[in-house]
Amino acid sequence: MKRIKKYEQIYINLSWIFITMALCIEIICDFFYINNLQFHQKSVYRLVFIFALVLLNLLKQLAINRDLFTNNVLYWGLRALEIITITFSLRFLELGQLIYPFMFVIILLAACRRSKKDAFFIAVFITVSDLIFSLLYCFIYQKSQLSIVEQGRLLINVIVYFLMFIFSIIYGSISADEIEKEKKNKELYSELENKIRQLETEQQEAKLQNEKLKETNYKVEEANKKLRESIAEYYTVQQITQAISSIFDVKELLKHVNDIIIGVMGVNNSTIVLYDEKKDRLRVHTTNVSNRDELIALFDNINCDALKDVLKSKKPLLENFVDSKEYPFTEDRNVSSLICVPLVTKTKNFGLVLVEHKYFNAFDEDNLRLLNIIGQQVSIALENAELYEKMHEMATVDNLTGVYNRLYFQERLQKEFENAQKEGYSLSLAIFDIDHFKRFNDTFGHLFGDKVLKDISNMLKNSLRSGDIIARYGGEEFVVLFPRTGLKEAYDKVESLREKIAKTVIRDELVTASVTVSFGLSSYPEISSTQSELLKMADNALYDAKASGRNCVKIANTDISSVVDSNV
Repeated sequence: MKRIKKYEQIYINLSWIFITMALCIEIICDFFYINNLQFHQKSVYRLVFIFALVLLNLLKQLAINRDLFTNNVLYWGLRALEIITITFSLRFLELGQLIYPFMFVIILLAACRRSKKDAFFIAVFITVSDLIFSLLYCFIYQKSQLSIVEQGRLLINVIVYFLMFIFSIIYGSISADEIEKEKKNKELYSELENKIRQLETEQQEAKLQNEKLKETNYKVEEANKKLRESIAEYYTVQQITQAISSIFDVKELLKHVNDIIIGVMGVNNSTIVLYDEKKDRLRVHTTNVSNRDELIALFDNINCDALKDVLKSKKPLLENFVDSKEYPFTEDRNVSSLICVPLVTKTKNFGLVLVEHKYFNAFDEDNLRLLNIIGQQVSIALENAELYEKMHEMATVDNLTGVYNRLYFQERLQKEFENAQKEGYSLSLAIFDIDHFKRFNDTFGHLFGDKVLKDISNMLKNSLRSGDIIARYGGEEFVVLFPRTGLKEAYDKVESLREKIAKTVIRDELVTASVTVSFGLSSYPEISSTQSELLKMADNALYDAKASGRNCVKIANTDISSVVDSNV
C-alpha cells in the first residue's frame, strides 16, 4: 500500500499542475475575449469546475494522509467523482487532449491498485462518462444531435480510452509481477532479517559462551597455578619429611634443607640461622653465601634487631625493598628483597630461615606461605633431631658415669676392628676395674661408691684423646679402646692412667679415700687376630693383674718387662 500511496501522491501533485495550468489558460482567455459575453458566461462555469477540482484534490490528499484509500467505498466514490469532474471539464472547459494524460494515469493507478478488472471498470466508466457529457454538451450548446465531427471525436476518444486500457492492462501485469517480486523480496528480506536476528542472537550466545569459556579458562589457570604451587609445596614437604626421617645429624640435615629451599624457591641466597638461648645470640649455621666479604658482613651483623624481633614475635617478615640501614647484614651484598621466617615450636625457639634475592619486589604472599611451611617442617626436624640426640645419648651413654655403655661399645668395637683390618692399622684395648670396690660400698655406702665411679670416669674422659673410646663394661669394670695405637704406645697410656688414678683422692662431705685400678691390655695384630680374641685376651690379662696384687697393668700372653725394656 505504500507503493500505491506514493503513486496517488504523484498523481495529486500532477493534478495541482493541471489545475494551475487550467486557471492560467482561463485568465488568458478572459483577457483576449474581454468583450465576448458568451465566453464570459462559459468562463464562470469553468471557474466553478476548477474550484471543484481543487476541492476534490484536497479530499484525496486528506484521504491519503489518513490512509483512507484502503476503504473501497471511499476509494471508488472519490475515483468516480474525479472521473466525472474531469470528463465534464473535458467538454465544458474545452481543454481537449490535456485531459488524456490524467485519464491514463487514473487507469494505471487502478491497474496497479487492484487487478485487471479494476482497470477495465475504470476504462468503461471513463468512456461512458465522456459519452454522457459529450451528449449533454451538444444538447446544451448546439441544440441538436451529434454532428459527424462530434461523433468522430467521440469515437476517437473511445479508441484512445481503449488503447489506454490495453496499455494499463500490460502495465498492470508488469506491475503485478513487480509487486509479486517485491512481495517475495520482502518475504526474503523478512527471512533474511530473521536470519540476521537469529545470527545476532547466536553470536550473542556465542559471545556469552566465549566469556564463560574465558572465565572458565581463567579459573582453570588459577586452579592449575594453585595445583602447581600445591605440588611444589607437597614436593618440598615430602623432601623435608624424608630428610627428617632419614637424617639425624643436625649439620647434615640443615645443609640438605637449605639446598631444598634454594632449589624450590629459586632464590639467590638461603641461610639457616640458629639461636643460642644461653647467650641470647643468633649464629649462622648453614648458608650458600661463598664470597668472603659477604660472609663477614653476614656473620658480623646477623644479630640485628629486625631478625631478633622475628624470632621473639614468631611472625614471618617479607621485605621487597630492603634498606641496608634497617638490615645491616645486607650491606654491600646486593640484596633487594628478603623473607625471614622463625624456626619455632611450642616449647623452643630454634632460629630463623633467611632467603634473599637481588631483585626488588621478588617475593609475594605465596612465597612467604611456602617458606613458612618449610620453616614449620624445619622446626619439626630440629626438634626431632634434638629428641633423637637425647634418645641416642640415653641409649648409648651410661646414666651414672656419663661414659658409653656396653652395647654402644660393642658396636664401635666391631666397626673399628673392621676398619683396622681394611686399612691395616693397630687397635689396642684395655679393660680395668676398681680394686676392692665392694669394700667402698660396704664401708662408705653405695652413694660414695657411685661417686668413685663418676670421678674416675670423668678423669679418664678428660685424659684420653678425642678418638679414644671409654665405656662402662659392667659394675665397676670399664673398657678403653685405642684406635690406631700399637701395644707399646697403649701400654704407656694405660700405665699413665693407672698412676694418675692411684694419686687421686676421692672426697665426699665426710669421707676421703684413695682408689687404685688394675688393667688388662691386648692389641691387634700384635697379640690378637680377631675381635673376640682381642676382648677375651684383655679380660684374661685383667685377671692376671688382679692375681698379681692389683694396681698394675698386665699385657695378654706377654712379659711386661720386655715391653717396658723395649719402650725404654
